[in-house]
Amino acid sequence: MTDSTAPRRRLRSAAAGLSAASALAMLSACDPQPSDEQVSRERYGAPTEVAAFNNVDECKASGAFAQVTCEEAARNAAAEDGKTAPRFADRDVCEDQFGSGNCLVRNEGGQSFFVPLLTGFMIGRMLNGPGYHYSGLYRSGRDQRYYTPGGAWLYGGGFGGRGYGYQVGSRAITAPVTTQRIQTRSSVVSRGGFGGRVSARSSGGWGGGRSFGG
Repeated sequence: MTDSTAPRRRLRSAAAGLSAASALAMLSACDPQPSDEQVSRERYGAPTEVAAFNNVDECKASGAFAQVTCEEAARNAAAEDGKTAPRFADRDVCEDQFGSGNCLVRNEGGQSFFVPLLTGFMIGRMLNGPGYHYSGLYRSGRDQRYYTPGGAWLYGGGFGGRGYGYQVGSRAITAPVTTQRIQTRSSVVSRGGFGGRVSARSSGGWGGGRSFGG
């Protein structure tokens, strides 16, 4: 004797499963993604305004800074690049973040690693005193954004109606300059790429919760 109710039970079960899956999909679609500012604030603190330039000529042409300031910022970025540039164990991991041909090999203490090319510099006001803070910048091959050595990203391009104006988390201004650790593919993947622009609550933060200069 066959159970004529079995097909109906299977249909009801399948329908219930589809309804649950549909409801979950709708909830996921409605869940707002955090903005750049929200994620940056979680990881790097309240936003502060900075200026970003590719070179000294671009900085001088902006009219926002004296020539001596532009030149000092560029010199500082170049001088600290050897210590602060992001370090990667493999060329392909570096180039996956910064673009093909945009990484070079360096050696230090008997170790070889790869770093992205320095592509610009940042000028920001010191938060606890007069003067400026300078930092090198590295342009991502993925989203074409500027990143500080520590992984903080500059957002809000054209901030304040100025083409060179950006915002960045304030801790990217105040954090001490430190030598970067060498990153592996697994460490980069675990936080969603260089800088890890996902919620700090879900990722544990840039560098696995460890703070870097930037």
